Amino acid sequence: MKPTMFFLMNSIDLARGGLTRASLKQASTFAGMGYKTYMLTFNFNPRYPIIRNKLVKMNKIHKDVIIRNMYEELGGHSNPLALHSPSKKASLTELSRGHALDKREGHNAYRVYENGMYTKYISLNDDDSLNFIDYFNESRYRTKRETYDLWGNLKKIAYMDYSLNAPRQLIYYNNKGKAFLAQWNNPNNDKVQRILLFDDNLSITDTYVNDDTSHKVKWLKYIIDNFGGEKSVVVSDTRSTDDVLAKFSHPDAAKIWRLHSSHLKKPYTFDAEIATKVKLGFENMDKFDAAVFLTEEQKNDVIQRVGEKSNFKVIPHYHEYSAKPFQQTIKSIMSTTTRNEKLGVIVSRLSTLKQINHVVEAFGMVVDKIPDAKLEIWGTGDQESNLKDLINKMKLKENIFLKGYTHYPDQIYKQGLFSILTSKSEGFALSVLESMYNKTPVISYKTKYGPTDMIVDKENGFLIEKNNIEELANKMIYMFEHPEDAKKMGIKAKKYIDTYFNKDIYIQKWLEVVDEVMVKKFNG
Repeated sequence: MKPTMFFLMNSIDLARGGLTRASLKQASTFAGMGYKTYMLTFNFNPRYPIIRNKLVKMNKIHKDVIIRNMYEELGGHSNPLALHSPSKKASLTELSRGHALDKREGHNAYRVYENGMYTKYISLNDDDSLNFIDYFNESRYRTKRETYDLWGNLKKIAYMDYSLNAPRQLIYYNNKGKAFLAQWNNPNNDKVQRILLFDDNLSITDTYVNDDTSHKVKWLKYIIDNFGGEKSVVVSDTRSTDDVLAKFSHPDAAKIWRLHSSHLKKPYTFDAEIATKVKLGFENMDKFDAAVFLTEEQKNDVIQRVGEKSNFKVIPHYHEYSAKPFQQTIKSIMSTTTRNEKLGVIVSRLSTLKQINHVVEAFGMVVDKIPDAKLEIWGTGDQESNLKDLINKMKLKENIFLKGYTHYPDQIYKQGLFSILTSKSEGFALSVLESMYNKTPVISYKTKYGPTDMIVDKENGFLIEKNNIEELANKMIYMFEHPEDAKKMGIKAKKYIDTYFNKDIYIQKWLEVVDEVMVKKFNG
């Protein structure tokens, strides 16, 4: 009998990076094999009805994967909320009570002035439904934020600390306007100080002090009791859910911890300190029926620190492109795309960890030799403005282009002659896998972990020492000057991925791990 699969994610959204894409693919794989599969989310987000709908339509998740959310269910919804009716368009006249409105440039938002005083900030969603309202006092301090669902129901109020502009108290409401959860925060560090749960009579049912985990564990136990069947497997995919998995115990559920990122702090060598966000998982490894790594190198580095453990497993990612019928236009574009021999591409989160500024600096050297060379950078993040400033400073506006987030990385890779990865650290480097799958060779730093597992230097791509910007430039110049060599590398890259990182291997390894933890949990 197949167990029920539960994948723990703090949050899911549409524009996310490699971890979310990998987790959606993981859940979809099990659903496609006939497993009853759930993704459990623990964040507050009134947009989950849209997120669920679009993930399926965009073919990012299997239609049979059920995404449940803790806040929806604590608020009285026994089933995941769906787009049962169109969202409600907000009335600015009603929300402003007829007072003066000032539209914020570049945003679907308005400031409200009452007899000259700034009192409200109204934020709308793209479909003009109400997102939130901020309230201000006469000193222009924000006093509270009201957050609404797609149909205009008040779902949360955050009461703010005036001086720190951070929440002190948050109250969550059901559709009847009754509170079901109240939370006190320390506004200095955002740590949870107290959580109270209420029943329909507004009586307190549970109180948690300095504890942001126990109510999540309680909800997880409820889910397993009611939807898990006779046997379940629970997988923690994000470090924010590790504490939930560690404290969760159920006679009918096995536990798997899956590490997507590097476990290392700077300088990211095998003997560096353990990253703060990973420590909790490391401290609880013996409580998990399996600890899954993405690469053999990372597993071996961990063994050097904590010793060999029988529950250590390795399951690398895989990648394939499949289009639903309505996506045939995109599939057609991809199949007919001509590779641009003057174009390098990056698909990445724009963060300091990714060091994309290294590529920009190297590209200045490239353009000195190849003036018509182009680089497209696809992604969003907190370094976007800094990268824009650097591009302008280096006078590369005609060569380097910040293109924003893409839902279709395969299409981007197929257009480029090569792609680049310059991260300080990775858990697997999913972008390398996706690029090579699309016959686009990668120029990559020798980053822990992932690139050295997939790239055979000078055969299907290039591996260079970290932070060697001059060599990075040299390799890009070589690719531009020898496009036929780059294309041959791309063919070999695809063959390598098809041989060692295919779906059959992925499924086989996952089934082996699931079978093993089932035996360990129920027959041990």
